[in-house]
Amino acid sequence: MKKSKIFYGWWIILGCIIITSTIVPLVMSLSNKFLIQVTKEMNISRSSFTLANTILQGLGIFLSPIVAKKLANGNMKKIQSVSILGFAISYASYSFAQNIFHIYISAFFVGVFYLNATLIPVSMMITNWFIKKRGLAMSLAMAGIGIGGFIFSPITTILLSNYGWRITYRVMALIVLLLALPAALFILRKKPEDMGLTAYGADEVSSSNNNSSKTSSSVILSVTNSKRKLFFWILLLGMFTNSIINSGALGHFPPAIEELQGAKVQAAIISLYSLIGIFGKLLIGWINDKFGIVASTTFGCITFGLAFVFMLFGNSVTTLYIMAISFGLGTAIGTVIPPLITSEIFGSEKYGEAYGIVNSASQVGLALGSLFIASLYDIFGSYSPAWIILLILTAITYLGWIGSYLLSRKYCSTNPSK
Repeated sequence: MKKSKIFYGWWIILGCIIITSTIVPLVMSLSNKFLIQVTKEMNISRSSFTLANTILQGLGIFLSPIVAKKLANGNMKKIQSVSILGFAISYASYSFAQNIFHIYISAFFVGVFYLNATLIPVSMMITNWFIKKRGLAMSLAMAGIGIGGFIFSPITTILLSNYGWRITYRVMALIVLLLALPAALFILRKKPEDMGLTAYGADEVSSSNNNSSKTSSSVILSVTNSKRKLFFWILLLGMFTNSIINSGALGHFPPAIEELQGAKVQAAIISLYSLIGIFGKLLIGWINDKFGIVASTTFGCITFGLAFVFMLFGNSVTTLYIMAISFGLGTAIGTVIPPLITSEIFGSEKYGEAYGIVNSASQVGLALGSLFIASLYDIFGSYSPAWIILLILTAITYLGWIGSYLLSRKYCSTNPSK
């Protein structure tokens, strides 16, 4: 195949951005924008509504390793395209719910298709296509989540205000169908070898390996043998707590802010932290490529944790805007850091198998996080205790990730040329 002047991997990133901007925000940052209208109409508690997201995310606990294996060994284009179509149909089916159990059934199917369509295939493609500048590439791909949140937060607010939650579900499903499905069909490719290309930076890495005496950056242990080591379980702990704090924040910042300052301020805050999140992901990607995974993780966890501190003082609109900046800068720890630290520890060859297991731990946290915070609100009638607990869990996330990475270094091989 004749090589283009523009490396095709950059088109892969564009396709991934379309996927992450249209689908992921509907499950993460925008899911609870429907909470108030649905709970009032159905006369149910917030925790009952949030259980739908628990069902959705909980599927990943069991399915993530299976999905990762199927995507790694099978026809990714076919699997992802069918899953996007299934996601759109399932998401639209929320609008026909007559009671909470109908929503739970829809959530089950949304969850199955979501796993096969979004973050797992996106992270696998970026890992396959990029060796050099992988941090930048991953952050660009995941920046779509912020772009989607920024664009669709005011759109869903307008739709909810003027047409109600049922029509809003249908319109958002149609947007996914019109944008994400063509991206999967016509832009995305599983790996560069499918097009007669090599990964970005592969030649430089090969040359470096032949002439350097550095220690290999990834562990020589198989994923199975890694399960017997402490660093593996500390990594899973970090993934678990990271998902709790992300699910809790993204799921309950919207209703918390709306109660404090109203729907218009809520929409503005969500749009702001979604917009800042775009630059936050790019910044963390740059920090990762320039200074390494420890520096990027430190920056991300500190800025993310500060958001909970500012939420404790949410009666001030000014403080909420400061929170939005801090949260936007740190929100990449939910999407960019997990695949980066996984690939840093296990390398490209073992990435698919490792990330399937790692994502299972993440899904446990995602399944429990929003429900956990909703339950705390139902008990205390306030979000303040939840923000304190989430701040503590942010610190645990940081210690888990950094501890895992540092402990894994002793299992890295030494180049034979040394």
